[in-house]
Amino acid sequence: MKKVKLIIGTVNSYSVVNGEEKLKKIYERSYKPFLRTVHKSSVPVTMYYSGELLSWIIDKHDGMQMLVNDIVKSKKIEFLGGGYYSPLFSLIPRKDRVSQIELMTTEIRKRFGRRPRGMWITEKVWEPSMPMTMNNAGMEFTFLDEEFFEDAGLFNGELYRPCMTEDQGKKVVVFPISNRFISQFFLEDPESLLEQIISCGSEKEERFITLLLPGEELDFNDGAGEKIEKFFKLIEENKKHIDVILPGTKVREIGAMRKVYFGCVSPGDIGRWSGPVYRDSISANGSDEGIAVKENKAVNTQSFFRHFLAKYPESNFLYSRMIDVHMLVSQVRGDKQRKKSAETELFKSQNHSAFWHGGGKPGIYSSESRRKAYASLIEAEKFTRERGEFRSTLVKDDFDMDGLDEFIYRSLSLNANIHSKGGVLFELDYLRSAHNYLATMARHHEWYHEDETIDRYTRNAFVDHFLQPDEKIENFFDMSYRENGDFVSGVYRVEKYNKERKIIELIRNGNIITKKNKFGVKVKKSFSFKRNTIVVDYEIENNSDSVLNTVFASEINLSFSARDGKDIKIGLIKNDKKIKIDKEMFSDEKITEILIQDNSRKVNVIFSTELEGQVWGFPIKTRTGTGKVVESLYQSDCFIPLWNISLGPGKVWKNKLQLRLERRVKKNG
Repeated sequence: MKKVKLIIGTVNSYSVVNGEEKLKKIYERSYKPFLRTVHKSSVPVTMYYSGELLSWIIDKHDGMQMLVNDIVKSKKIEFLGGGYYSPLFSLIPRKDRVSQIELMTTEIRKRFGRRPRGMWITEKVWEPSMPMTMNNAGMEFTFLDEEFFEDAGLFNGELYRPCMTEDQGKKVVVFPISNRFISQFFLEDPESLLEQIISCGSEKEERFITLLLPGEELDFNDGAGEKIEKFFKLIEENKKHIDVILPGTKVREIGAMRKVYFGCVSPGDIGRWSGPVYRDSISANGSDEGIAVKENKAVNTQSFFRHFLAKYPESNFLYSRMIDVHMLVSQVRGDKQRKKSAETELFKSQNHSAFWHGGGKPGIYSSESRRKAYASLIEAEKFTRERGEFRSTLVKDDFDMDGLDEFIYRSLSLNANIHSKGGVLFELDYLRSAHNYLATMARHHEWYHEDETIDRYTRNAFVDHFLQPDEKIENFFDMSYRENGDFVSGVYRVEKYNKERKIIELIRNGNIITKKNKFGVKVKKSFSFKRNTIVVDYEIENNSDSVLNTVFASEINLSFSARDGKDIKIGLIKNDKKIKIDKEMFSDEKITEILIQDNSRKVNVIFSTELEGQVWGFPIKTRTGTGKVVESLYQSDCFIPLWNISLGPGKVWKNKLQLRLERRVKKNG
């Protein structure tokens, strides 16, 4: 019987974006002791570290460079390449895919003197164009789950052989990952696992088994160290049955391989995480304004990662912004250093964490991940601007690729994006602090939810509501309120677009349905921009034959770092006096201004209204699955100014709202 070819090692991909405290713990309990075990053993290992993680481990820990260099010199380790900032390759432009791989290749070559020949694909999300990307970046092989091989029509002994795949004549080798043995490593004793691996051998052909273990789960304080050491010792004692290989040294010696094509595939549970949920309309007026969950299950769909862009509008906005900045960076000419700096920030934004949710990771529900992604995009855009040459602009474009026009305002201090759907502000960047104040996250339904509050719409700014006169803040918070209008998600048409004067005028002729009557109503909202201020002029016209009595609300959501009293302080101006808010949920009347001190960024956010009105406010928190628990995660704060309106037939209500961002100046003395 021929020896089983065993590829063993770890995949280490904890995102530095998620903060250092947990990372330090993982390093001490998993990363460091595993490398020390490898140093003492004669078993060669195949290792993957994301670029940021590798730099963090080596640069922040004395002696690690020397330890790893010793392992490299003894030819007991092979480093896999990949995307430096752990991007989802299927989501980023092809040029950036190659650049990220080359950046990682350069990092490994500079540190260890050897160029990787194979690579790890982030989250094993594969699309048919990957062979061309890999080949163009100098990569010869990668790894995919054995389940993908089964889906491609392979079975039995074929699941133990690497295969060849290609795109446009660009070839790569793909090794199958033996997931069942990886699971057994954590569940069974090493002797039993090794026996099963040896039993996979064949008289006719060489068979390959790949055990790339999740490095973060090898907790040496919880018994993993003893199991690893014992398993390595058993391998050394069974060399006549097992040949542990480094794939880069054998990939060109494999010989004939079956040619296989993989579709758009992702690990199996991504279908559950990315799929839509069953929904029922609960709208009072027959529109789709109100959405409720019918069942606590996800639709059984194919595991196609891009479904996340359809499931979460917030993911699609971030993706669209990334594509937008990629185009800006591509247009930089002449100044190589400026372009390189812009590219680095762009690549940082492409870390996969902020684009999805699943596998026990908060992902897009991590407000810190979203903030960092947007911060990198803002910094990248700032690098693309030539000093002294930039002028404010207002352009019309289908920014988020949904078939509707959006309006993109860019100035020296602000970026503001307006959407035709709902006539809302969906991005608000303050460039001085590189922060998007609309990097919000709605309360979406997830398969693990039971009786959670689910939002009906995305958490934007200047969201137009028409409510019952006796509506309560508690009902608005838990989404049990009655939405009388069809303006929240209704499409506004463009009445005026003046890019020279930076004015957008949007109109929607919609309906308000109360318990007794139906009213035709026209809402006109005009956006204009003045340096660090957004001005919204509202006109609401009653086009029916009856008197309309309603409550109009223009909801504003803003994203901060936390809601602990230290990060932000909230105040209201009432009768020319400032009122301090120290409650999470609050309501007050006769308000003309909302003042928010963003202490993390030393920025004041000021909302003002010409007509005094009532104000509601509360934080938005999501119930998010992280590992084995469901946590409450802060996302943003919601402010709802409201006005009681009574309009006779043909009458018009007018008001001017302003949202201003200003840098807080420290007072002397």
